[in-house]
Amino acid sequence: MAQVEPEDKYSITDGDDRDDEAAFWDGFFERLKPLKETFDGAREGFAGSFVGEGLDTMAQLVDDIGDAAEATTRRTVELIYSSILRSPAAIVIVLLIVTTAIGRDAMEFEHQINGDVEIYLPDGADSTVLLQQVREQWSTDIFILYVQTDNAIDDPSHRGTENITSVEILKQISWLEGDDQNRGIGGYQSGLDYNKEDRGGIDGVVWVLSPAQIIKEANSSSYRFNCAMEKHALPTGDGEDCLVSSLNPFEGYSIPEGEGAQERIDRFVEDAEPLLSSFVRDTQGDGIWDTAVIIIGLKFDMTDTAITPREDPKNSDSILRDHKAFIEHAELLIYEKSDPSDCQLCHRIYSTPTSTMDEFTSTDNRKAITITGLTPVVHDISDAIYIELVDRMLPISVVLVSLAMLLLHRNPKVIIICGAPILMSLAITFGITVIADIMLTPMIISVGPILVGLGVDYALHLTNRIEENRVELIEERLEMAWSAQRDGFQTEDIDPWDPHISLTATVRAVLTTGHAIFLSALTTIIGFSVLRWPSLVPIEPMRTVGTTLLLGISTTFVLSMLMVPALVQLLRYRKVQFKAFDALWEKVGEIPIKATVLVILVTVVFTVWGGLILKEELGKGITGASEEVPPGLESYETLREYSYVFDGGQTNMFIVDATQRGAQNETAPIRDLPILDAIEIMQVDKIDQVANTTTISMVTILKSIHVDVELGDLEIYDRSLWELLHDECWDESTNPLRPDCWAYAATSREDMVNVAFDTLSPEVRSMLMNADQGTGETKTLVYVNQPYINLADASSLRDAIDGFLRGSAGCGGSAWTCQGLGVQQVFNSLLTGGLPVSIDVNDGVHEAQSETTIATMLILLIAMAFLFRSPRLAFFTMVAVGVVVVWQPLLMRSGGVNVNFFTAMVGTIVFGIGVDDSIHIVDRIKDEGETPAGIVKSVARTGQTIFETTATTCAGLSAGLFVAIPGLQNFFVLMMLLLILALLTSSILLPAMIVAYHEFGHRITRGESWLDYEQSGVVATETVLDAVIE
Repeated sequence: MAQVEPEDKYSITDGDDRDDEAAFWDGFFERLKPLKETFDGAREGFAGSFVGEGLDTMAQLVDDIGDAAEATTRRTVELIYSSILRSPAAIVIVLLIVTTAIGRDAMEFEHQINGDVEIYLPDGADSTVLLQQVREQWSTDIFILYVQTDNAIDDPSHRGTENITSVEILKQISWLEGDDQNRGIGGYQSGLDYNKEDRGGIDGVVWVLSPAQIIKEANSSSYRFNCAMEKHALPTGDGEDCLVSSLNPFEGYSIPEGEGAQERIDRFVEDAEPLLSSFVRDTQGDGIWDTAVIIIGLKFDMTDTAITPREDPKNSDSILRDHKAFIEHAELLIYEKSDPSDCQLCHRIYSTPTSTMDEFTSTDNRKAITITGLTPVVHDISDAIYIELVDRMLPISVVLVSLAMLLLHRNPKVIIICGAPILMSLAITFGITVIADIMLTPMIISVGPILVGLGVDYALHLTNRIEENRVELIEERLEMAWSAQRDGFQTEDIDPWDPHISLTATVRAVLTTGHAIFLSALTTIIGFSVLRWPSLVPIEPMRTVGTTLLLGISTTFVLSMLMVPALVQLLRYRKVQFKAFDALWEKVGEIPIKATVLVILVTVVFTVWGGLILKEELGKGITGASEEVPPGLESYETLREYSYVFDGGQTNMFIVDATQRGAQNETAPIRDLPILDAIEIMQVDKIDQVANTTTISMVTILKSIHVDVELGDLEIYDRSLWELLHDECWDESTNPLRPDCWAYAATSREDMVNVAFDTLSPEVRSMLMNADQGTGETKTLVYVNQPYINLADASSLRDAIDGFLRGSAGCGGSAWTCQGLGVQQVFNSLLTGGLPVSIDVNDGVHEAQSETTIATMLILLIAMAFLFRSPRLAFFTMVAVGVVVVWQPLLMRSGGVNVNFFTAMVGTIVFGIGVDDSIHIVDRIKDEGETPAGIVKSVARTGQTIFETTATTCAGLSAGLFVAIPGLQNFFVLMMLLLILALLTSSILLPAMIVAYHEFGHRITRGESWLDYEQSGVVATETVLDAVIE
């Protein structure tokens, strides 16, 4: 039996001019014909049904309404622009007057920038809610003074021997803080915290922690201890006057003085070293403490305090008392108003580096006392970013955009035509923020270059289309003139500025490109409006960017549509034609026709690749503050140094609440010893065991404060308050075999608890406990200190701490009703403060990054389906932009770009800007017709303008490269690359998808290629044969 040859499914034998690829596609579409016929039958059946006929009637009605609206629009446009072109100078003057009126205070938008830390708190996060609870009764706004003696100098030849715990240094620090030596003097000479009992109500300072504060606490503790003994523990005490205790020579809240002062200080240092070591460092390793920190908790609302006010920048007749005013108050007190005899360190500047400086420090000089802390740093960043935006980015952006337009058009008039609407738009946008008192944030620095780049797009599109229409009208006039001259008639020279030509060219441009510009502005506004949704964007700084972009784009659209035609007519602008450039874009226009499959295949490959790494790249933790901070900020560099030297910087805390438990054992609810013991276990045995973590609580203070009881030269008692409360003699006071404990029978352990707490100064109690609620204090804070570390590592630390705080009983569904302490009716919160908030901000940024992009895509898809009256074209438009966003991870990985506040907005902004290019292409294809020739012409003509707008937008964005903020540089580089890709996808991929759609449909329905040009125009390059007239 003869062997049967396998069937060749792809090669054909009839016709040598057909290749295997053509045969493959013929066979592929032939197999789809039955499916197509079934689908067509179902569609015809539906169209003939009652529902189908109803929908057809509605569609016809919509078309009729659209036609009527189009006629009305055309007549309205003709009337408007005939008025504009008759008096272009008057229109320009009126718009300039309006801009001046609204934008006269535009440069004052600096005062709209909110530099407070709380604006970065993510909405609704547990850490935010807990932090706000802490703020009600304590302080979450941290102000730090970083102190270095001459022993910190790196150069041994300049190094001194000053020790932080020497009497002279401690007295200067104490004077700066405020103590009994300068209390009541008034003005700047009373120090920062001159009222220790006000909880920040008068001087704005809730509490102070420093080496001097610890020494003052210890120095005055004996008096307060003895006084408390008279009040609570001894039956002979009068309870009020503390007459016996007043005999104590160390009554004052100040640094010891006189003979033996240093020895007394050294003893305090030894007793309190576990606590003191959190605030001092020996950076030279020579046994001398040369670096210290003064940590100050500020009152959140300083309106009613007595600090030195600052002038209200929005109203010269008003004053403000806020954190910025306190910072200015502190600067004046330390560096100008202080007397060198009181604080020599306040006026000292080291001309050589200190040992704690590193390669990231921008200056060789270091103040002996430097202001830092998260609150001053954020305010300094806000001020520096305003200066960067106004003095550098906006001017550079305007210059680069002007150069780009001049290079592309070779006519300086285009700079005025396209530049004037931009500058006026910026003035109006920022003027409105001042007039309407709209809050801005430091992220506003990203908005300026975007508005400059975007604003020129609208103007260029309209300018180019007016010129294109003018050229066509002139050519028509020339043909008519040639015909007339051929027939022997006299003709006049054609004036390009003939009113009829100008009006017709402008009206056509407004009805075509103007329509596309309107769609672009509308879709961009819709896209950016997503950034304003709190449900999607829980970070207020990102929402303020959305607000400003919405204002800017709306203003730019209106000004461009009115100013450009007036300025073109007024300046008699004509564009220089580049034939080589036109020919290049003719070639580009043929790519979607001749390489359809290749374009789509390449797109699919890169899109799949980007999709595979999308979650990995965009899911990375946001980079630290150094990525988003202008260089050379002394406060920030000092805070970074403090975090490294002290392994601290992030102040976290959790609340312990004994309100429900109530008063027991004759003490205030939170003072009860079982609660204190539970806090110690939570601190020492659990949280302190977590890496990079230390804690401070009431227990820590009670362990650090020693009291001594002396009779003459006989020392009866010298131990810490904590040891006193846990002395075994309380249980042995009636034991006849323990005469050393008999004295304890005179009082009780419960009374001694009250004695111990009253031994603490009001300053310390303000820091650790809430105010007396009538039954005594009910809540306390436990401070958890950690350095600024990588968020991936920080998350594990937070999880470990929260695991301890939840305990076996859990939290009952609320972050502030956990029972990790294991004491009945005593609740504790989860961790809040710097670390948890940073992690929640990270989560909020990632959430906003993905959800805003998806929401923008869906909203724009629906909007464009209505605006185009074609879901198909809307889908193609969104795909052309969507693939660019999916390619973002590829660029981030190749460039080593990490996620930050700025890059998190890239997806939404690229959608908002990139969709403009696709809209202009689709709108032009609709004008020219969905034919091969129409597509080529649309890409060749509109593609040039899109190239120009992309070039000018990138020129505006490139101003961000001149700002030494890595996170911002990455943002603008990423934006420019993605916009270039958006140019390619809109001019090549989008037409290729339209070609593929029609090719696929024609192959199935007609069995022939759509790319046969018999009735749809010519794309071939061969010379057209001369016509033969018989």
